[in-house]
Amino acid sequence: MNIIIVVIAVLAGLFLGTINGSASLLDSKCGKSHRSDNYGMIAGGENTGIFSNPWMVLIIAGGTPICGGSLITSRFVLTAAHCISRNKTIVRLGDYLTVNPENDCSTGVCIPRAYFKNVDKKIPHADFRLAPYVGLYDIGLLRMADEVEFSDYVRPICVLLNAKMENVLQFNVTGWGWRENGEMSRVLQKATLSKFDRSQCSQKYKSTVDETQICAGSYSSDCCNGDSGGPLSAEVYYQGEFRPFQYGIVSYGKHQCTGGGLGVYTNVTSFTYWIMDAMLHNS
Repeated sequence: MNIIIVVIAVLAGLFLGTINGSASLLDSKCGKSHRSDNYGMIAGGENTGIFSNPWMVLIIAGGTPICGGSLITSRFVLTAAHCISRNKTIVRLGDYLTVNPENDCSTGVCIPRAYFKNVDKKIPHADFRLAPYVGLYDIGLLRMADEVEFSDYVRPICVLLNAKMENVLQFNVTGWGWRENGEMSRVLQKATLSKFDRSQCSQKYKSTVDETQICAGSYSSDCCNGDSGGPLSAEVYYQGEFRPFQYGIVSYGKHQCTGGGLGVYTNVTSFTYWIMDAMLHNS
């Protein structure tokens, strides 16, 4: 059977499941590596574990790293619409060290070489506009030229379909964004953020922050330039086990990387039907 027909059949099945009211996962193989989260963790700072975020994607446009993203299926990367560039775009998967991604055994564990995939389709939300309402509909998909093979280092994050996500008060955010010293981080960074009332972000940024967005932040850490498009996630108990689910996408915040503050994130739950429809029509 033609692979396109297979993909459409699978997606059609997901649509049928949502119509019938049954919750499901966008990709049933989503979740963490089977390896220990602490295996190979670099000491100090807020470095992540080598195997703890296998869905993280580095987006490179015109030869320059510009944003983060998350692998949600074997063919599609979820990111912010403002991260979608007209320039030639590639994505790097299985990434951990952004500098010298050759095998590195300095931590006691040999980090495998990251690999690249060409992007052959860019799908920003049709209603995204930078102004007058900053960040609304800030969601997009990148389709890779061919499918990726899942491994301990490359695996999609979970996206829940046709069900209300569990309300959580804390999230994880990851990225390689610029740090306080003005340099891009060599190692994938993580931070824990708390959920705030949307009105606080509306007041801070003098802009509409509605139910399609999440307001989150911390007094000690924050997202920065280069983190845009990355996932805001949380561990949720689903069918007998804890799995990582994507709640948001890094959209915008303050430009200074001084640590602490509030940021605005696209609410993925508000766009699951858009994600499914976009995948269906671009498979």
